[in-house]
Amino acid sequence: MKKKAITLIEMIAVIVVLAIAIPTLSIMLVNASWSSARSEALADAAIYAQELVEDIKSEQFDENNSSPWSSTLGVDSAESSSDRTTFDDVDDFVGCTDISVTTPATGFSRWASIDYVELSGTTWQAAASPPTDYKRITVTVSRNGLVDNVSLVTIVAVN
Repeated sequence: MKKKAITLIEMIAVIVVLAIAIPTLSIMLVNASWSSARSEALADAAIYAQELVEDIKSEQFDENNSSPWSSTLGVDSAESSSDRTTFDDVDDFVGCTDISVTTPATGFSRWASIDYVELSGTTWQAAASPPTDYKRITVTVSRNGLVDNVSLVTIVAVN
């Protein structure tokens, strides 16, 4: 009875095939892992952006209860940009530094910009002569290394 053994040539062929396959498979695995982490971070960023948009929209349109609306946007007297509980209208979120607003989770940051807008044809654009009855809310979220600026934009009008 003859015993079978691996020849030197067969062993070299196996080593060559593994030397080619292992780095290629490793690169594919790393790319798949990074893509998965990025997809999850994008989904989280969208949720955090939507959360802040809804929070902002729940506030009244302006500090003044009727026209004329405030010509300056941002926190008003008796409000603090570092204390979200003092906000009482949509534009108070401009320049907000309250970490409960700006840091929804570790590694994420978000901020809002609000401006008066008007409709020109089918496009909303910055108002030529603010204030108007419409404000555009833009919430932007990013995450270090994975997500660069996911933005949600909505328009609010006087009730």
